[in-house]
Amino acid sequence: MDELLEHHHFQPLVGKTVQFKGTSYAMPLSKVIVGEKFIASAKREPFILIFRAPKTGEYMPEGFYECAFEDGPTYQIYVAPTHTPEPEWQDYQAIFN
Repeated sequence: MDELLEHHHFQPLVGKTVQFKGTSYAMPLSKVIVGEKFIASAKREPFILIFRAPKTGEYMPEGFYECAFEDGPTYQIYVAPTHTPEPEWQDYQAIFN
């Protein structure tokens, strides 16, 4: 994909389930966190995607995944688990600088 992904691509996908192809993991996109540009000439505002799944004894390992959004597009995204202290869920993030 030649298009630079930006937060507005993902805002309408919040709440949609994402299937991480090649795995048994599927979870909703919980939120999009938008930051400020570090320098004025940056090509995009930085943002973070947060995916949330029920906590189990296993974690989806960090890496590149083909992420198919429910009723939407599929993007190749680098996703990593994050420290999630809440006992009921596990968060994963994708960071775009």
